[in-house]
Amino acid sequence: MPKTTVNLDEDLYKKLVEKSIRFGSTKRISFPINEKLTEKIVEKTFGLWEDWKISSEKYVKKIRRESERRLERLWI
Repeated sequence: MPKTTVNLDEDLYKKLVEKSIRFGSTKRISFPINEKLTEKIVEKTFGLWEDWKISSEKYVKKIRRESERRLERLWI
């Protein structure tokens, strides 16, 4: 695993130390950082619905409804 040096604000460092305690040790600061970065990357990759004006659920229902209508027209 690559190692990187990052300069952090004092407040941010304190918050990271507090969060790292839930991973069992204050020496595991990389765990909450990796967790948050992974979360954000997944959010950016799969969270494309955030910019849409309708929810993903409504969009899927709309697409299914339109597909059903097309199929009905083809078989008539």
